[in-house]
Amino acid sequence: MGQSMGMLDFFVLEAGEYLERLDALAQTPAGAVLNADEFVRIARAWRGGALMASQQPMARAAQGLEAAGRSLKDARLAWDERVRGEIIRAVDDCKTYLRRIRTPAPEDAARAEELGAALERLAGRSSGAARSSGGGLDAGARAFVAREAAAIASALDHAAQGLAADRASRDALGGVAPTMSALRGVAVLNDLPPLGDLLTAVDGALKEVYATSGAVGPAVPSVFDAAAKALARAARAVVDAGRPDVESAQAGVFASALRTAFAATGEVVPIETLFHGDAGPHVVRQGSAPAALSRVDLVSQGEFLERAADELSRAGSPVVRDLRLFGMASALRPLAGAGGRPVAGALGRLADAARTAIDRGAAAADIEFFAATVADAAQALRTVETGDEAPVVARIEAAVARLGGAAAAPAAPPAPAPDRRPRTTRVVPELAELPARAREPGAPTVTVEEPDLASGYATLEDLITARGLPMGSLGELLGAPAVAPAEEAGVVPIESLAPDEEAVVEIASLLYRGPAALKHALALQPQLDARLAAEVPGGPGVTALLHEVFDLIQLGLGAGQ
Repeated sequence: MGQSMGMLDFFVLEAGEYLERLDALAQTPAGAVLNADEFVRIARAWRGGALMASQQPMARAAQGLEAAGRSLKDARLAWDERVRGEIIRAVDDCKTYLRRIRTPAPEDAARAEELGAALERLAGRSSGAARSSGGGLDAGARAFVAREAAAIASALDHAAQGLAADRASRDALGGVAPTMSALRGVAVLNDLPPLGDLLTAVDGALKEVYATSGAVGPAVPSVFDAAAKALARAARAVVDAGRPDVESAQAGVFASALRTAFAATGEVVPIETLFHGDAGPHVVRQGSAPAALSRVDLVSQGEFLERAADELSRAGSPVVRDLRLFGMASALRPLAGAGGRPVAGALGRLADAARTAIDRGAAAADIEFFAATVADAAQALRTVETGDEAPVVARIEAAVARLGGAAAAPAAPPAPAPDRRPRTTRVVPELAELPARAREPGAPTVTVEEPDLASGYATLEDLITARGLPMGSLGELLGAPAVAPAEEAGVVPIESLAPDEEAVVEIASLLYRGPAALKHALALQPQLDARLAAEVPGGPGVTALLHEVFDLIQLGLGAGQ
């Protein structure tokens, strides 16, 4: 059967437990309320285990049980005696097939396929046993992968919304890992890139978030939002075409969001700069050193790194390459700072150097060199259990030095700063079709810019400069008369542009004189009456005298007129 007995034994134990639980649920009396949610969950888990163990006939039968459970859950199928009998017989048949799985009868596979089709007909669904045209993946496996990927996308969308609302909370992330468990490790994912790499990258993003304390960065919620869109797009492509698009735009956005949110490209900050400049105490609790790695752990890490390096060298697209690089970086995080023995310390420095090369883009710039260097160190780690540690340490340290040199060198020479904003150009089709003799010799290629004002004006300047033409003016555009050049009109003194100074006004001209003074005195009479009545003792007598004075002023004014 092409698989180890250990995996088969595990599947037999797991499937047997699932079938016993399904049998117990199926014993629910007809007309009673069946726990359909639990029935669907167990059938789906059993189907995932069958796919992982490459037991396609058993997965087909489990798919039929799951379809029947969903119909019962949605009340499209009644839990009557007929349905109950069909489910019990189906579970018993599956137990029989499971007992003969090591020495199956020739007709067992066909009977399991027919059983799944019969259960789907019972549930009111058409049979999914027909083979698809995409890569040999049957309709049942396509439906399983698409449904689980869509469920993971929904959980990721919920996580993105929760993190956006509260970046210090991790509660929204709790449902992502359990949702991914039904699809992680399924063998068919190896034939559906980049679906497996998307799941590995999501798992790495979860580890990065849980490894940090406090609020996550502002770009982290967008990572899970991009992952939700990428998985939803992959689920739709599996249904429509039988396999996801390796170079989908959504997967590329997700890979870019991972680099933006989690790449640690900054300089190392000295720890003393994080404390106040006083006498302390600064360190309130002494940290504990990471656990020492045993020889078995070191060999296991070597096998992992060798396998990861091989997958990097076989990445078929930049998107898959970037996703696998991020998965390696997240897996190397716990190894940073490892100690306890010389080989473990060298492995910790290798993890630091590899993460730095990934974060700074040096690994992606020369993926073959990076993969070969990591593979060389991994092969050395695998010999720890049987050989001397000194040569292993030296070999790993040499790989660290090579990775450090690659990370220190810029991935690409920096582009010179443009003298104006960058513009996207395209050749005008009409001008491109002109014959060569119709073009001026040495004339620049005529291009037009994307439709914005700044790039259009820059193009105008280029064309005027290339033809040696003078710059126009707004007056010429509006038809105003030409203005003589400055050398013909003469230089205008700057003093002539200042406003004329006003003459000094004598203060005497502002004083009242003659009748104007008398009229102003009469205008003060109401105020004097009010003040005298309120403040001066015997005011009424004084008021009478003042009235006589004002009367005389009025008579004088009348005589003057």
